[in-house]
Order: sequence, then C-alpha cells, then structure tokens
Amino acid sequence: MTSSEANVSGRATPLGENDPRTLGAYTLLGKLGQGGMGTVYLGRSELGRLVAIKVVRADVADDPQFRSRFRQEAATARRVARVCTAEVLDFDPDAVQPYLVTEFIEGPTLSSFVSKGGPLMAANLEQLAVGVAAALRAIHAAGIVHRDLKPSNVVLSAFGPRVIDFGIARALDSATNLTGDLQQLGTPAFMSPEQIRGDAITSKADIWAWGGLVTYAATGQYPFGTGSAQALLYRAMNEEPQLDGVDPALRPIVWDAMRKSPANRPTASQLMDRLLGDEAGDTVNQEEAVTNVLADWNVPSPGAGGPPSGPATVGGPAGMATLASTRPGGTADQDYVSTQLATQRVTPPPAGPGHGQPGHAQPPGAAPKKSRTPMILGIAAAVVVIAVLAAVIPMVLKSDSKNTPSATIATGTAGAAPAVFALPKAAAGLGDDTLVLSRNEQAPGGGKYSLVTAAVPNPNSADASLPKISKFKTIFSDKTQNLQFPVISPDRKTIVYVDNSTGSTTLWAIASDGSGKPVQLLTTGQGANLSPAADGRPSLSPDGKFLVLRSTTDQTGQPNPGLYISSIDGKTVRRLDTQPEASDPSWSPDGERIAYWSNTVAGGGGGFLVLISTIPGQAAVPFNKDEFISEGDKPNLDSEPTWSPDGKYLAFVRQIASNPNDQQIAIVNVNTKHVTAVTGEKSTQDGPSWSASGSDLLLFTANRDPSHPDDRQLFMTDQRNLDAADRQLTDGRGDFAFPRWSAL
Repeated sequence: MTSSEANVSGRATPLGENDPRTLGAYTLLGKLGQGGMGTVYLGRSELGRLVAIKVVRADVADDPQFRSRFRQEAATARRVARVCTAEVLDFDPDAVQPYLVTEFIEGPTLSSFVSKGGPLMAANLEQLAVGVAAALRAIHAAGIVHRDLKPSNVVLSAFGPRVIDFGIARALDSATNLTGDLQQLGTPAFMSPEQIRGDAITSKADIWAWGGLVTYAATGQYPFGTGSAQALLYRAMNEEPQLDGVDPALRPIVWDAMRKSPANRPTASQLMDRLLGDEAGDTVNQEEAVTNVLADWNVPSPGAGGPPSGPATVGGPAGMATLASTRPGGTADQDYVSTQLATQRVTPPPAGPGHGQPGHAQPPGAAPKKSRTPMILGIAAAVVVIAVLAAVIPMVLKSDSKNTPSATIATGTAGAAPAVFALPKAAAGLGDDTLVLSRNEQAPGGGKYSLVTAAVPNPNSADASLPKISKFKTIFSDKTQNLQFPVISPDRKTIVYVDNSTGSTTLWAIASDGSGKPVQLLTTGQGANLSPAADGRPSLSPDGKFLVLRSTTDQTGQPNPGLYISSIDGKTVRRLDTQPEASDPSWSPDGERIAYWSNTVAGGGGGFLVLISTIPGQAAVPFNKDEFISEGDKPNLDSEPTWSPDGKYLAFVRQIASNPNDQQIAIVNVNTKHVTAVTGEKSTQDGPSWSASGSDLLLFTANRDPSHPDDRQLFMTDQRNLDAADRQLTDGRGDFAFPRWSAL
C-alpha cells in the first residue's frame, strides 16, 4: 500500500461488508459518500491514478429506460471540454449497477471553505466567477444542463475552481424527453423559478444558479436568505435576490443572471464576455483568456478572521472535496481524503476589507459600459498574463507522477508545464455529424489529396437505406499538396494533418472550418528535430496539449525511429519505450495509455497491437501478440488501432495472411481481448473511426468494386447489429481516404 493509499484509508469511510472491492478495472480504496443516486467510492485505476466512482442505486439501475438514458448522458459528459471541470473518464451502463468514473479532485468545496473562513476575497471572487462561468460554457456546449450547481459542487483546487458532479446530468434533449420525472433535480437555495414551477429546464437554470453561487461566495449567505425549503422556493419565485455585499462590479452581472425569466438571462458565453470585459463578444479564445485570469489563483487556508499572515497550504484537514460531491443528504462534502495530489504551499493574497452583512437589495442601475480590460484587472492587482495550463486542464501537471501520468508526459519531470501554443481554431467546433477526411479530387489512383469535411445525413444510424453524403466542404486544397491522416482536436475546432507533398513529411494545423491559413507544427524547440514518418497518423492527447507521432529521428536529430510525445509547441519531446517499427498511435480517452501497432522485425510482414502507459519509464505491453493468429506460414497484420470514445474497445484493420485484398475492420474489447469482425466482406479496407457521438457506429473506407481497384468509398457499420448491411456513404468514382469522425 502506498503512503497515499494509507492516508486515504485513514480518512475515507472504510469499505463495508457489502461494498464491492473492484469495479471493472478499478480497485476500490474507500467510500466517499452516499446520496440519492447511489454511492461514491474512491478508486485506483490500473496505472495508479486516483478516481472517484459513482455507483447507481440498484433499484434505479433495474429500469431499462434509465440504462439507455445513462449510456447517452455519460457518453455526452465525456465530451465536455476540460475547462474548470472534473473530467469524466469512464462509465459502464451494462454493469449490474451502472457506474461513472471521474477524475479525483482534492481541495475544499466552496461550501466548506466559506463556512469555515468566510467569503472569498476580491481577487479570488472574480476568479471563481470566471472559472465557474467557463465550466458552464463547456458543459452547455456539450448539450448538458448541470441542474444542481451549488457551492458543494465547486472545488477550490490548487489550480483553480472546478465544477463537479455533472457526470450524469440530464442531457438537454427535450425532443425525446429523456429527463422524465427526474428533470427537477436541484437544491432549493439555488433552484431557478422554472425548476420550481416544473417547467422545461434549459441551460439558463444553471446561469441562475451561477448568480446564487457567486452571491454566496461574496457574502457567505444564500441569495434568498435562510429558512425552510418552502420559504426559499417562495422567495425565489416572488422576491429579488439579496445582493448587498456583492462587489459593485459583479452585482449587475449577477442581477442579470438571476432574472425571473430565463429568456432575459445571458448565456454562459455571454456571461464570459461580460466577465472578461468583452462587451463586443469578440474574444477569439475564451479558454486562453480564462487561463490568464486564473494564472495567479491563490486561495489561503480557510480560517476565522481572514487569511493568515504567513504561507498556508491550500485547504486543510477538513472540508475537502472527495470527488464530485454526492447529492443532497450525502456526506462526501465534509470528508477529507489526504493524498499526494494537492497539498502545496502557497502565499495568500494580502488581507482586504470584509464584506458587509447582506440585506434586501434593490435592482441595480444599468451597468456602465465597460472597457475591454478584463474586470478582474480593475478590482484586484493586474493579472500577469503567463502561460499556465494547470489552471484549466484536469491533468494536474504538478502532481505525483504515479497518480497523474500527464504530469510528466513531455519531459519526464513533474512540474514542467508546456507553454501555450496558439493552434488555429474555428469559431465553433465541428458538429457530431461531421467527419474529416482526405479526398483525391483528381483521377482515382493518381494526383494529390485535399482536406475536406462532410456532414453525415442521419448520423446516428447505419441503416443502408438512408441517404448518402451529398456535399463535401473543402477545408484546404492545393494541387501541389498531398494532405493525409487528418485528426480532430478534442474541442473539434482544429484539424491536424500530415503533408507529404515534398521529400519530407511535415505536420500542420488548420481551423476546422477552413478559415485562416494552416500553421506548421514542430518548427521550434526539440520538436524541430523530429522527422515525422510519411505513413503514420499522429494522435492528440485528450486535453489537446500534446501529440504522439512516429518519427525517424529523435529530439536531437539523430536517427532513432519510434513513437514520440511532443508538446504542441514542440518545446519538449520524449521518446516512448517502443520498438523502432511502432506506428499509428492512438491516445486513450482517459489519457493514460497509447495504443499502436508494431512487429518485432523491421520490414516484417505481420503486426500486432501494443499498449503503453504515458507514464515515463513504463514498458510497452504487446496486447494481442500471444493470441495472434497466422494463416499457415504467412502472418496476419493488425494495424491502425483507434480507441472508442468510451475507452472500452479498439477498432483496427486485420489483414489476413498478409493479403491486402483480404482485410476486415475488427474491434477488440480492451478488458477481455475478445475480437469481433464488424465487416463481413473482405476487401481493401482501412481508416476505422468511431462516431463522434458514441461507441456503436464505425466509419471506414473500402474498395468493393473489383472493376475499379483504385476507388475507395466511405462506409458505416453498427457494431451492435453485425447482421445488417453496411451503410455506403459515397458512390460513383472516387478516392476517399483516412477518415476521422471522433477526436480519438
């Protein structure tokens, strides 16, 4: 048992006789709390990462409709951008009791911090307001409404505020009424009027709760005072919030957020614009702006009488969040699990004047026109604009490498955060119905490939009778260029691709809507010495800050073929411990592993799948080498692995007996290693890619017309309905290659 686990066992509630000891691939270490939906456990992944696992009550799990809803909503939650939120890592809707796994976050909840130390000081208050608004923007962009935003669901981590417990929030889907009778979930002190009335719930309910939460952080009081639930609900419906004590610069923003009519409240994006002083709403990269605002996040230990005069550790031995807190009635909010993750020494901000006692506020006057200087700069000392990623990405860059592999992804040394590199980004990400691929717009079998996107009609069905793609949008095209192996960034706003136009291979990035000019990657730092291979697709990390690729040279420029992890800006590079033949890497959704294919002999005709941890010093583990099937003396070739969005499967190409005309698209269960061929016809097939909206549908290219051997068409198949015919998405003469639908 590690020292971290010993601390956990001493602080968390021990597992009871009826508690499981393992769930899937996770070992349970203790019980964090219990609420209305079930039990929350502290667990450890196979690679040592601490996680929080929410297990659904058995009686709820018995409802088949709930399981279907859980599957859809958990898959949606995994796509939430990692900005001031707790990352959803895994889920299993088919377990006896379905469960959802999130990253473990250590730090006091806003509720426990304020109850022990009083309201937040000015600088921290503004940072909290920005951070929580940024989290809501990310949550809403994924189609989720939190529905229970409250002080116990915001953690003041060492790296900034983090919104938690949205993992099984009800997906915003009024058309199918997925929320049913559970949509009114909420906490009385922060419930919006429409929740109280039982009206349809939209993202504007979270904006209302944001206003109440900022009021609580600023004053230590609920926006409608104290009393019974009935009293609080009545006041929310009929009275104005009590905003005395809220900083004057924040008060009009909070007031607008808590308007009775949802239509009169701002969206999360509009809220961000106002908080950042951008009345015109033209901030190009709000995530980068949030990073700058949170760069000097520094919350002292809570204590009576204001912040201490000397250094203090973030948080303390009580009131620390043990996860995503449980629902009302849970105990996790008051439990502390001491780990190696977040007890860091920090210097508190200077003591400032306290807030007055709140009273019944009158509606404030119209907010004056603000300059483009962020609001926080006018209230506290100027924020130093520095490249600090740790405030907005869930992989804690300054944590113990045994628990957070991403801490040492690039350099092998914890604490070395890469500098921000401004990738070109579209104003809005590609929709879940849209894929990117390379298209030969000249004669099949010759010419060059252009980069195109296409929307799939009826993207959630592989029914062969549905219409084909009717229109392709050219993202970048030049008859002299050969653009291949595109990948989509996690926020779906950027496309990274390989250019094989000249004698050397280069990596480029372009906004996913085709706006602006392409930007070449790996031109500075150690990355400039890499030589990307012409035949391998790169893969982006789940936070979009790193990439893994096959290179024939190392970070010093010396010949050393293999897989390399590089920060996007190329400043830091690390070689993975792989065979020289390793190729086609694919980063897992939880960020902990990379899958690729390799063989043991250079130039060998066969190949097998391999997994390797992102933690430095870890050896590669052949995944299916022992089970590898050969046809006579000719080996098979398993290649092009790609992770499913839920992390449970790898899709890959299996070439039988090294025959390029005898290929199948197959999937393998990562836990059981059970292989299923998902395409019945054997032909030239490649480029498997999972649907952006889940792990049921697969896209691939294939040649199924022997009279035109140079043609490749797009097909879709449903891995849960293998008896059905594959859906063909393109027809006619054409050469479509290297499709990518999801960001994996």
